Amino acid sequence: MDANPIELVCREIVELVTEYLGGTLPAADRTRFEEHLASCPPCTAYLAQVKTTLDLAAELRAAAGPVDERVARELERIFGDWHGRQKR
Repeated sequence: MDANPIELVCREIVELVTEYLGGTLPAADRTRFEEHLASCPPCTAYLAQVKTTLDLAAELRAAAGPVDERVARELERIFGDWHGRQKR
């Protein structure tokens, strides 16, 4: 978190969006998250984009049916490799 315990910065919003949408963000952090959104149109737009992406992914998953286990493992490996490069 930011050095300032009261206010979140945009970078933190990006890091916390999954917990926020999943309902696992602690109440105090959720309040700070929502206060930031109220004054930051770019973060509000980002949250809407993430929600839309998740909704579309759920629709695709429902329409496509089960994913072959081998394909799922390969996709997870590719994502893990990509994610690891992003953190460097």
